[in-house]
Amino acid sequence: MEENIKKGETNPHKKIPQHKKYWYSITKFELYPEMAAEGVGSAFKYLTWLIFIFGLILTIGILIKFNIIANKGIKYLSDNFSDFTYKNGTLSATLSNENANLNNIIINTSDLSDEQIKKYENESAQNSFKMILLKNNVIIKANGASITYKYTEILDSLGVTEFDKATLLEFLNTEIHTPAKYIIYGLVVLIYLFIMFFISSLFDILILSLFGLITTVIAKIKMRYRALFNMSVFAITISKTLELIYMYITLFMNFRIKYFDIMYSSISFICLVAAIFMIKSDVIKQQLQLMQIIEMKKKQNENDDEKEEKEEEKEEQNKEKDDEEENKEKKDSKETGNIGGDTEGSNA
Repeated sequence: MEENIKKGETNPHKKIPQHKKYWYSITKFELYPEMAAEGVGSAFKYLTWLIFIFGLILTIGILIKFNIIANKGIKYLSDNFSDFTYKNGTLSATLSNENANLNNIIINTSDLSDEQIKKYENESAQNSFKMILLKNNVIIKANGASITYKYTEILDSLGVTEFDKATLLEFLNTEIHTPAKYIIYGLVVLIYLFIMFFISSLFDILILSLFGLITTVIAKIKMRYRALFNMSVFAITISKTLELIYMYITLFMNFRIKYFDIMYSSISFICLVAAIFMIKSDVIKQQLQLMQIIEMKKKQNENDDEKEEKEEEKEEQNKEKDDEEENKEKKDSKETGNIGGDTEGSNA
């Protein structure tokens, strides 16, 4: 099968493995139609596999980032707070170092106005991680979205109603970093990422397939929308890979590219258009080959007809020659008969 695919052919009786589809989606646009021919169900299986792998890779990165931030947070709390207490859903913290600052974590348990809280949220970059600990709730900002949780919603479910600095640090050091907890965190993050990526990818595929439909009209190629949809699933592979790499970079570095989402979406369109025009090129080649075959057959028929005419002419000539010889023989035999008759008469 590998040899067939390298030649641009696939085995119709054997489906291509998902990891090979990933590689062919990046390197072999000419195989898009053949992979799409496996059906919509096969395309959805590939999309599910792709999103799961990407979600898993990103989840590992988020857990690593979470571990780094958690360690920094524990050290920050230990070094810069003289004391803090939590009781009845209210957090109270006192800084021992007023100049202490941690980029990803802000703690302010005083009474703040909505404007001051919004200011804290807007201080972070659009896609950076930020945790803001307030008097009655915590705000977590990641990937441009902000989520607010009341302490009671989180801690009551864990059976925690009050703590101080010593008990909190002990809990963070012994409970937060256990493998079981990281497995739970990872599963929650993976499910969330999978759902979000799957929905956004479906939207991208629908938009891309519509552009593909317009391209087929311009290129004057008749294709079913189902085939275009399947091809669009494979065409987003490069853009999703670039998106994953970009998200990994922004997760660990303060690095941003303006309009990056437009750029990687354009790459998907280029991949699909390239595949469509390759199909058109193949159709033109097939038509040329068909025309050559028809022309050759036409010439062969003409040669056969000419040969047949020559054979008929030759047969006719042979027949005429045979008739002449037969007539000659008849004439000779007749003359011989006449001579014999004359001889007998003279003898008499």
